[in-house]
Amino acid sequence: MTRRLSSASASSALAPGGGFKDDEPTSVKLLRGASLLCSFLVALSAGSNYGFSSYSPQLQERLALTSTQINIVGVMGNVGVYLSGPFWGRLVDKRGPKVALAVGAVLVLIGYGGLSTSYEKTFPSTPSIGLLAVLSLLTGLGNSAAFTAAMNAQAKSWSQARRGVCTALVLSGFGLSAFFYSSLSHTLFPGKTGDYLLLLAFGSSLTFVVGFFVIRIIPAATERAAIDGATNQGGQSATLRRSSSLGQDRANDEDGEGEDSIRRPLAYTRRRTSSEVGGRAYAHLSQPHEDEGSCTSETEEDEDDIENEAGSLGRDGRFEERQGLLGSSSRDNLSRGDTSISKHQDQSRAKRHHEHIDLTGWKLMKKVDFILLFVIMGLISGTGLLVINNIGTITKTLYEYNKPHHIDPESNLGALHKALDAIHSIPARDEIVAQGHQTPADVQQLQAHQVSAISLGNAIGRIAIGLLSDVFVTWTRSPRQRVWLLIPVCILALVSQGLAASPGTIDTVDKLIIVSSLTGLMYGTLFGLCPVLTFEWFGLRHFSQNWGIVSLNPVIAGNIFNLLFGSIYDSHVPKGAPAHLCPYGEECFRAVFEVTEGAAVVALGLSLVIILRRAGRPEWTKGQGAR
Repeated sequence: MTRRLSSASASSALAPGGGFKDDEPTSVKLLRGASLLCSFLVALSAGSNYGFSSYSPQLQERLALTSTQINIVGVMGNVGVYLSGPFWGRLVDKRGPKVALAVGAVLVLIGYGGLSTSYEKTFPSTPSIGLLAVLSLLTGLGNSAAFTAAMNAQAKSWSQARRGVCTALVLSGFGLSAFFYSSLSHTLFPGKTGDYLLLLAFGSSLTFVVGFFVIRIIPAATERAAIDGATNQGGQSATLRRSSSLGQDRANDEDGEGEDSIRRPLAYTRRRTSSEVGGRAYAHLSQPHEDEGSCTSETEEDEDDIENEAGSLGRDGRFEERQGLLGSSSRDNLSRGDTSISKHQDQSRAKRHHEHIDLTGWKLMKKVDFILLFVIMGLISGTGLLVINNIGTITKTLYEYNKPHHIDPESNLGALHKALDAIHSIPARDEIVAQGHQTPADVQQLQAHQVSAISLGNAIGRIAIGLLSDVFVTWTRSPRQRVWLLIPVCILALVSQGLAASPGTIDTVDKLIIVSSLTGLMYGTLFGLCPVLTFEWFGLRHFSQNWGIVSLNPVIAGNIFNLLFGSIYDSHVPKGAPAHLCPYGEECFRAVFEVTEGAAVVALGLSLVIILRRAGRPEWTKGQGAR
């Protein structure tokens, strides 16, 4: 079916004169649109691991688990999501999205269904912590499989002009997943954790099954026709095409036209937007037009030589003139001060720089910038996963400690909670506290508020940093200046962790919403920015592999911070305390935020180091005033 669609797309894209036209059959457009919509819905279910805190305190209480044990369960879900991505990406590349969606549907059904059964205690014996960890791992594996299939399909189905928007739409669904399911659950099953887990099991599995039948790879008409046209040109093999002169390739890069640009339709000849690069990262795409041997000479060169041949950047972040990169006419134009041509040439050489550099494996790991980015990524994402996995426990602890007191519903924070109450369609916060007693639905409502704040912040952060990043690069006229956006990410981490670490600052559930919102923004901006930096610094050809290595650190740092939280919290729980609940409010966990605040300070310091290494001094105003 996909092949017939591809042929139809190709034939419709060929204009009578041998060029390309944009119109496609309406049926193909509808199928591609349905695939996009279904990919968004799949992503809306695939991010449900971020909602772990909305049910983990109830699961902990029901099964008499310690805070450390419930954190092990949550960490295994994260391990399933982060570590399996490259494997699912390779599978989807070879077999298409259907296999991954089918496997994902089965895994989430078993995982969440098993957790629901464990909660309801319908097993013959009490489930062990090992079994719970395996079930959580299955949820992470299944969600990762389905999300990779959805992202991969959309990244391969749209033209360059629309790919960024479409993949960003799917990414936003992934970020909104926890908000969607926590809201739906507390509307349909308030206070019923077992039913909530069943909703996750059957809701996610059913969505993935629908995706199995609807999601498919439908290449864009112009790109499919370009591939077919290149294939039909007899007498010229792929080997001959790859052996074309470097001078011709560079000439084609300058104007985006020529025969080679037709033969290699998926090779970008313009600056990629943040959304496009993020889409390639989460879809685990490889560069399709190069084989493993095409860049051997590059990988054998010294890293500094690679960057020097691609062009070097001056203090102002623009490419310096270098013998061998500019033709004589270009140098004459620069000497005459032709700023428009200079700007065009800067952008063209920047594009060649990203295509030319090719670092991976041990050569990548020995690079100082990679080590710095790896550590920064771990420190910031680890603090985010700490809050994401434990916000439910923190909420319940603060609620129990402050039950006799509540915030004025007319204050700003009270208004924010009322807005979230309206979304969840359940009683207002002040009404719950005024009742003077706790029900499971009351606590879960407050947990849903915090999870929703994190989820919304995550989605907004991913979109906002992409837009800000592209605007910032356009303003500075240099992709190398994009690294400065690590500063606002670190500031969000500093503020959120600093508030939680300050004595008497976040001592009620109502104030905790500030930390949740800032943490969501921090996490979203981090994962929206770092894939772009990885692409720009280490090259496109092994981009998915390199991003997979960088994104391993959230698992490492997240495990450390989550287990540290569990250990500190458990140490404050009195012996024989009901439901293993600490009665001391913020002092039960504040010490761990002092550690994460220190981690944010270190991340900020390392960010300044990497900024000086990659971008130099911020002299953006120098090119601006001359125009």
